[in-house]
Amino acid sequence: MALAPGGPADQTISGTLCRPTSQPSASTVDVLVHGAGYNQSYWDWPVGGGSYSYVARTLAAGRATFAYDRLGVGASSHPLSALVTTAADACALHKVIGLMRGSGFSTVDVVGHSFGSVVAIEEAATYQDVDKLAVTGLLHSQGLGLATVAASFYPADIDPQFGLLFADPGYLTTLPGTRGSSFYNTATADPAVIAYDEAHKDAISGTELAAGIVETELPALTNPSRLITAPVLVLDGQQDGIFCGLTVDCTNLSWLLGEEAQFYSGAARLSVATVAGTGHDVALHPSAAQSFAVIDQWITSG
Repeated sequence: MALAPGGPADQTISGTLCRPTSQPSASTVDVLVHGAGYNQSYWDWPVGGGSYSYVARTLAAGRATFAYDRLGVGASSHPLSALVTTAADACALHKVIGLMRGSGFSTVDVVGHSFGSVVAIEEAATYQDVDKLAVTGLLHSQGLGLATVAASFYPADIDPQFGLLFADPGYLTTLPGTRGSSFYNTATADPAVIAYDEAHKDAISGTELAAGIVETELPALTNPSRLITAPVLVLDGQQDGIFCGLTVDCTNLSWLLGEEAQFYSGAARLSVATVAGTGHDVALHPSAAQSFAVIDQWITSG
């Protein structure tokens, strides 16, 4: 694939397509887009015997899943970091969606998490080829934690877990020992999940991370989300320190719906849900089954 329309076609995307054994000819697929510092394993977490696996939950519901490593992550291509932008990532997602339709799926829904939601929003706004879009771990108003989390990223080439794997200093990862406070409600999260997370973190292009943060902060009248025409679900944890708090009351759904509605003014419809006892990584808390059920019910509600 190319990094952008008309660009060199020398990049590859690595992903995993899973079909439900009960319905091997399922016509609906959920394309899963992970966040910054993660890879496709976020959606099929190996700790907890499947209790943190969105993939397992969705297959049981009779839909297929395609979880993939975004550009510069995991087993996908690692181009020059400066070339990995939200537009390039959205272009890659657009081609993934086209591949899913070419593989026989008549309905392609996208579920994003955190920075993956930024990419999913840009894709849906630019190409308008998504049937439904579920946005998790992303609100358009930020809490006090955003600056702290952004500051926790540093060059991956000096991190002991990566070293020369990321010789390009433009790729970033999280400082050791910061993921628990950044992405979890530590009062409820399983320490084993956080420990595995620290030991298996991934990276992101610093160019993309900086631009994506700016993009989410654009006002409603110029934010890309206003161009989305598909139905949208926004789901977050009530203890997501990146977005909740300060001016954002994540326990007040009517207020949150009104706040987000101005950013999704073109959406066919908008739903908002929050999950108690849950931090930023909604799939990696003991409440994961509740979060997965909300998404599943919304997707299958017609």
